[in-house]
Amino acid sequence: MHKHTFLAAFDWLPASRQRALRRNLIFIGALLVLGLLSKAFAAGGSYVVDDGAINAPGECNIDGGYTRSTSHTTLSAACTSRAMPNLQWGAALEDDPEQTQLSPQLKGSLWAWQDAGVEIAWAAAAHIAVDRRHPFDGADLGLPLTWQASQTLRLNLNAGWAHAYDDGEQNHRLTWGTGLEYRLANSLTLLAERYGQQGGDQAWQAGPRVHLGQQVDVDLVVGRNLTGDRDRWLTTGATLRF
Repeated sequence: MHKHTFLAAFDWLPASRQRALRRNLIFIGALLVLGLLSKAFAAGGSYVVDDGAINAPGECNIDGGYTRSTSHTTLSAACTSRAMPNLQWGAALEDDPEQTQLSPQLKGSLWAWQDAGVEIAWAAAAHIAVDRRHPFDGADLGLPLTWQASQTLRLNLNAGWAHAYDDGEQNHRLTWGTGLEYRLANSLTLLAERYGQQGGDQAWQAGPRVHLGQQVDVDLVVGRNLTGDRDRWLTTGATLRF
C-alpha cells in the first residue's frame, strides 16, 4: 500500500534524516497551531542581531527555532501594549542537553527618523538557569540600530555589554553585531549577519526567510563559529505575528 503522506516524498532519505525532518515539521506546526489558538506574544526571528524597531502598540508575536547539531531549542515571546506603546516586553526559553535557561526581556524605542529610515532602540535581558541551585546566569544590555537603506535593503547594527558567569567566573564583555536583510520578493527575504564578543566567540549566520502572508515567517539558517572549533550548524525556525 502506498503512503499518501507528505513525508512519503522523502523515503529516499536515511531513516535518521527522516526522523529529524519529521521533528522539525512537527515543531514548526506546533508553533503555528499555538499562535493561531492563543494569539500570543513574539520575539525576533532565528537571528542574533536585533533591529531597532519594536512591535506596534497592541501587536505581539511568537518565535521558535531548533538547531539539530546541538539539540538546542528556543521559544520566545514579546508584546507591546497599547498602554505603554514605546515598551516591548517578553521572555525567551532556551533548552539544550546542558541546561535550560529563562530570559526575561525588555526593549524600548529611543528615537526614530522616519524620513531617513533610521530607528534606534534599547534592549535588556536577564538570564536565569532554571535547573541550578544558583540560577542567575548573567545579563545583557544593547543598543540596536536599523537603517532602511532602500525599499528592499535594511541594515542592522548592534552594540552592547554582556555580564555572564562562565564556569563560576564572572565576565564582562562588549558585544557587537552587524546584519542585513534583502527583500528579494514579496514572499522571500535573504538575511546575513556577523556578531561576537570582545575576547570571546564570533560567528556568522545566513539564510532565506519565507513569508507566508503577513503573519508567518519561516527561517532556514546556516551558521558557523569563527573561533574555537569552528562548529557549523543548521537552524529551522518560525515566527508568527498578531
